[in-house]
Amino acid sequence: MQRGRTLFWTIIGSVVAVVAVAIALILVNSGTPPKAASSPVSSISASAGSPSGKPAPVVIPKTSSTSPFSYLADLTPSGNLAELVNPGPVKIDGSIYPKSILFYCNVGDPTAFPAYKLEHNARRFQATIGLEAKFPPHFEAGVILVGDEHALRTFTVSALRPKTVDINVTGVHTLQLECFGSGQSSTAGWAISVAWGNARVVERH
Repeated sequence: MQRGRTLFWTIIGSVVAVVAVAIALILVNSGTPPKAASSPVSSISASAGSPSGKPAPVVIPKTSSTSPFSYLADLTPSGNLAELVNPGPVKIDGSIYPKSILFYCNVGDPTAFPAYKLEHNARRFQATIGLEAKFPPHFEAGVILVGDEHALRTFTVSALRPKTVDINVTGVHTLQLECFGSGQSSTAGWAISVAWGNARVVERH
């Protein structure tokens, strides 16, 4: 009887050992555990999607205690159709400019030419100016910066060629922004808007 019990437990032990060896072989052949194996896949997916999913850089001007500035987006313009000036973030050449203004250029129809009253300590006007990316690359707009009814600067911008300006406005009382589109009129489906990225007036402290 005792011999039979010993034989029985010997057989059971052998079966358990065989099962344990089989499980070990399966784990070895299967490679790393499922959780560890999934990590490289997630990493590759994130890397592959980063060029298209990467957020656009945000451009914020550096502040200075000696040269504070005022954003035009925080000021109320005067002039004809000044209510058509839209403050807010704009995207120029792939970058976001959070404190900006946007308005449509003159292409034969009445448009806004906003004017801003400058403080007596105004020193520089700075902005990155360009067309929004939605416009065809060949579309251009002529920009004129007018101080006290005198042209301070004239230049051309497009969606692919924005312009960063830093203009002396010392002694200027009124700064007017003008732009003229080279596209068709709005009635024909093409009204060109110019974005004034982080447009600001730097003041003498």
